[in-house]
Amino acid sequence: MAKRNGPEYWRRHLEAWHQSDLTQKDYCASHGLSVESLRRWRRREKEANAAARSSLTFVPVSVGKPDTTSVVRLRSPDGWEIELPGNSVPLLVDFLKHLS
Repeated sequence: MAKRNGPEYWRRHLEAWHQSDLTQKDYCASHGLSVESLRRWRRREKEANAAARSSLTFVPVSVGKPDTTSVVRLRSPDGWEIELPGNSVPLLVDFLKHLS
C-alpha cells in the first residue's frame, strides 16, 4: 500500500514547487511524487484560500440607545452593503445573537 502523507507534507512541497522554476511534471519527477497528487493538493490549497477570503468575521460592538435619524451600515470585504434605520439596531442585535 502506498504511503499517505498529510497536508503539512504537501504544503511544504507546494511551497518548494512555487519557489522552483520547474514545471509540476519536472518537480514531481525530481522528488518522486505523483503529478496528480500535487495537482489535487494544489486544488485543495486554492479552495481553502478562497474559503478563508470569503468567510465573514463577527467583531464585538457596543450598542447604545438608537437614534431614529441614524443609519446602521454593514459592509463585507467582498463589497456588499446592508443599510438599516438606526431604530432597527435592537432587532439586528437579537438577530446576530441567534447566529452564534
